[in-house]
Amino acid sequence: MIGARNDRRTLQRVDVTSGSPQPGSAWRRRVHGRRWTRTELRQGRQAAFRRTVRIVATLLLLTGCAIEPTRVEVERVPPGLPATPSPPPVISRFGDWGGHGGVPRLWPHSGVDIRAKVGTPVLAAADGTVIRVGEQPLAGKFVLVQHATDLTTASYHLSAIAVAVGRAVQRGEALGRSGMTGNATAPHLHFGVCRREDGQCGESIKSGWDDPERYWIADNPCFVAGHAYPAEPVRLTFPLPCLG
Repeated sequence: MIGARNDRRTLQRVDVTSGSPQPGSAWRRRVHGRRWTRTELRQGRQAAFRRTVRIVATLLLLTGCAIEPTRVEVERVPPGLPATPSPPPVISRFGDWGGHGGVPRLWPHSGVDIRAKVGTPVLAAADGTVIRVGEQPLAGKFVLVQHATDLTTASYHLSAIAVAVGRAVQRGEALGRSGMTGNATAPHLHFGVCRREDGQCGESIKSGWDDPERYWIADNPCFVAGHAYPAEPVRLTFPLPCLG
C-alpha cells in the first residue's frame, strides 16, 4: 500500500509557518516534493494560459488566419491631386440572408442596401422614365424608373419623393431623399434591378430581380456631371452621391 508520504499529489492542511498540519491553516498541494499554496497554483495556471494564447496567436499569424477585422488600406493621394470619389458602402448585398447588423431575413435579399443618412439625395442611375411611385409596408416610399423594356431600377425606404409617374429623368437627377420608411431598421437606400417588363417584379428574389452590382459602370460607378455615358447597353451609376 502506498502511504501518504509517497503520494506526490496529496492534499493536507499545513500551517504556513511551521509546516505541520493545523486546523484553519492555508491549503497546500505537494507536487514533486514541493508544497504549493493555492495562490501559487492559480498564478501558475494563469501564466500557462497566457503562454497558450501567445502560441495560438503566433500560429494564426503564420498561417494567415485573421485574428482581428481586416483593415481597409486607404490609397494615399499625392499632395495637389484631387481625391477620386468613392461610392458609399454597401451594407447588405444581393442574395444575403442577413440584413444590416446581422438581422436575419425571411428570404434572400433582392437588391443591395447602401448606407445613407436621412435626407441624402437619391439619384437616377441612368436615363429613363418614372413608371411608379408610392408607399408600401415593406418598401416604404419608393420610386421605380424604367431604363429599357426589361430593365427597371427600384429605390426603397425614401423619406421624400421628388418625381411623378411619367416624368423623364436623366442620369444623376434627384428622385427623392433617402430615409428609413417601411421595413427598415436603420437609415439606408435599398436599390434593386428588375429584369421583367414594365418593372413587374414581386417581393421574392426569384421574381425577376438581378444583382445591381453587375450593372455598375466599369472602373468607377460614381456619377460625374457632364460625362458622356453610352446609351446601350444600359449601365448604371451609383444612386447616391459619392464620397470624396
